Amino acid sequence: MLLELLREALRSLRAHAFRYGLTSVGIVWGVLMLTYLSATMEGTHRHFVEEIQEVGPRIVWAFPGTVAKKSVGERGARAVELETEDVLRLEDLVSVEHSDPNIALWSMVVRAGRRTKLFNVFGVTENSRHVRNFEVASGRFLTRTDVESGARVAFLGDEAARRLFGREPAVGRTLQVDSVRLRVVGVAEPKGSQMINMMGQDDKHILVPYTTVQRWFRRTERVHAMVFSPLTREESWQAIWHTRQVTGLHHHFEPQSDTAMSFVNVQDVLAIVNRIFFGMRIFLVTASLVTILVGAIGVMNIMLVVVGERTREIGLRKAVGASDRSVFLQFLLEAALVSTLSGLVGAALGLGLVQGLASLLPADDPNASPPILDPGTALATFLALVATGIAAGVLPARRAARIPPAEAVRS
Repeated sequence: MLLELLREALRSLRAHAFRYGLTSVGIVWGVLMLTYLSATMEGTHRHFVEEIQEVGPRIVWAFPGTVAKKSVGERGARAVELETEDVLRLEDLVSVEHSDPNIALWSMVVRAGRRTKLFNVFGVTENSRHVRNFEVASGRFLTRTDVESGARVAFLGDEAARRLFGREPAVGRTLQVDSVRLRVVGVAEPKGSQMINMMGQDDKHILVPYTTVQRWFRRTERVHAMVFSPLTREESWQAIWHTRQVTGLHHHFEPQSDTAMSFVNVQDVLAIVNRIFFGMRIFLVTASLVTILVGAIGVMNIMLVVVGERTREIGLRKAVGASDRSVFLQFLLEAALVSTLSGLVGAALGLGLVQGLASLLPADDPNASPPILDPGTALATFLALVATGIAAGVLPARRAARIPPAEAVRS
């Protein structure tokens, strides 16, 4: 019986193809825009997240501040001076996976052969590779042995290596920072344009063991900042609180003091981006569903017209034994088929548009965000189409099923 109803519905669609085609334009357009815009939104969102995480997928920066004395105010404020031991204590926290000191040497004169450039040099440990998301393109990264021995070695960002050595291999070469000679042990993979540049672009950085910086440049145990990565993204705020507690215990300030230490958490930036794109998705889905709803109303109206035109046919079918239920199911199936087929055409056009645009955008371009079609969105769209078609066909189908056979034949 269901197969026969399906055949009848398809014959009806062929008989009124032009009318149904014009009616389904709204659904086709709504699904096309929903498919294309959702894929574009997903691709842009993922691109933003990846660009933000290039600085470090779970990185947190901790900067020292000042502690004000009671009843004195800022005039009697005491500066919090972080030292290497403060960084090492973070390794013992249950919520921290890696910690790293950040000793900055700003705008240092760096010479390599006949080239002289200005670069920022940072004293770090071997953990900086994990915390700051450095990938090795050639050579190696700094090791624990380099840090413990205070070796005069350097790891270069991609652009720093290119500016100092051009197209020649940088690994094994020697550069000079002020009067200190350093041997290049590795070069990083390029990160490109970063959306977060706390202390300049990582591609322009020169990383040196912090012990080497303290011995040859700073001659002090003080560090400018601490960076660390929590065990998970969800534990980043807990790790910040633990850092406040352990640092406050050794530097004599209350953990809840906002002026004593300040933090920059990459998860806060990601949360803002996620909220923005969530709101944009809600607007997008709402606009597309309104378009689909308008198309469904058109389908319902055309089905009502079709029921009026086929009154005699309905009477003849009932006269030869067709039940109200079979008549109801036939017209309901016709409306569902119109909505579903229109949606599939719109989805196919949207998918073709998405693939065409993705093929035109280079995958390795850091400034491009190719659209990405989410399978969950496609499934939700299909289910929405089926539900819309059924809802649009209920009223016409009920009207067709309630037509008395004698009255229908007289018409």
